[in-house]
Amino acid sequence: MLGLTLEGGGAKGAYQIGAWQAFKEMNLEFQGITGTSVGALNGALMVQEDFEIAYKIWNDIAPHMVMDIDDRIYEMLSGNQLNASNIHIIFEEIRKIVKGFGLDTKPLEKLIKQTLKEEKIRKSKTDFGFVTVSLTDFKPMEIFKEEIPSAKMADYLMASSYLPIFKSKKLDGKNFLDGSFYNNLPIDMLYHKGYKEIVAVRLLSRGRIKKTDYPDLKVICIQPNQDLGNIMDFTKKRAQRNIRLGYFDTIKVFKGLKGKNYYIETNIQEEEALKFLMNINEEAIRELAELYSLSPSKASNRLLLEDIIPRWVSFMGLEENASYKDVMIGLVEGLGHYNQIDPFHIYTLSELFKKSMEAYKKSQRNNKNSNMGLLIKAEFLLKLKKEKLLEETIKILCKHHKMRFD
Repeated sequence: MLGLTLEGGGAKGAYQIGAWQAFKEMNLEFQGITGTSVGALNGALMVQEDFEIAYKIWNDIAPHMVMDIDDRIYEMLSGNQLNASNIHIIFEEIRKIVKGFGLDTKPLEKLIKQTLKEEKIRKSKTDFGFVTVSLTDFKPMEIFKEEIPSAKMADYLMASSYLPIFKSKKLDGKNFLDGSFYNNLPIDMLYHKGYKEIVAVRLLSRGRIKKTDYPDLKVICIQPNQDLGNIMDFTKKRAQRNIRLGYFDTIKVFKGLKGKNYYIETNIQEEEALKFLMNINEEAIRELAELYSLSPSKASNRLLLEDIIPRWVSFMGLEENASYKDVMIGLVEGLGHYNQIDPFHIYTLSELFKKSMEAYKKSQRNNKNSNMGLLIKAEFLLKLKKEKLLEETIKILCKHHKMRFD
């Protein structure tokens, strides 16, 4: 049996809808689903098989659909847009929240009740469970659908999502708290039901995660390399980007694509990667040596292999024993990022490289009088972040673009 576990994380939950889109495309079916907080809400829609409804909700999400707060006020609060003209408006909103003992989530409750099909979930052959915490009893609750009282599923799903900043509401005379305070990724719920292969969609949110290092359990992890934003960032722009990230990250895992911020299909060998790197011309190597304050007395090839490439490994955050293939992929990704190539596409390594260089050449033609500018002095540059050093490296490689795929 194949299971699916969805991590909690508020507004970051849009990422899971992108993952679901990829699952559908790959005809991947799950016999059991568990989740916490927003993962439980998305899981319920998955059991109902209501992808179109879920996609529309997240694709068009706005703060007022989750909390009783004006979208304009929300943008001021979340974007730190505090100034003399709006400070009185923001303080009034904060006063109302404090007076009401938290943000009112009636819109979210209404949305859940409108979209939830309890009877369909109960009749489904798919196992479904989620996590919440009873504050009244001081104990966690890991519950499956068959344990939930009739006509109470929407209420219990809402209980799984009660963040401390939300206005408290009792359920069956008890107060509840967001399930992330006990287990934000309830893989164990499925394992104890007999599932030995589970796909876990992470949101990398704060919350407790129970250890599941069972020797007979296989976990396929899907998680973002990029920031998904704040758990309260219920804005359409952020949600739409996170949906796309979730889709492509899931495709990457199941199709074995390479890259951190791009999606690269490649079977390039170590020898080919080394040949690519050795095509970097001497002028570029000398400029890189000056940038890194390296000794100019070494031969170019030695500078590249012994000093420059190890620095690239560090800048890219690769393992110390990274292969030439890893370095090459990292460089090509850097070229793509510098030349603003759309990351939401599946590229071959040569396609991404060529597209990047074409974009660079076009930018140079459109601005013939421009130059790359003076490089920042090495003494100062070395104090900056690795990302800046990598950016300066990419500038040099673009300026001396002699690298090629044979």
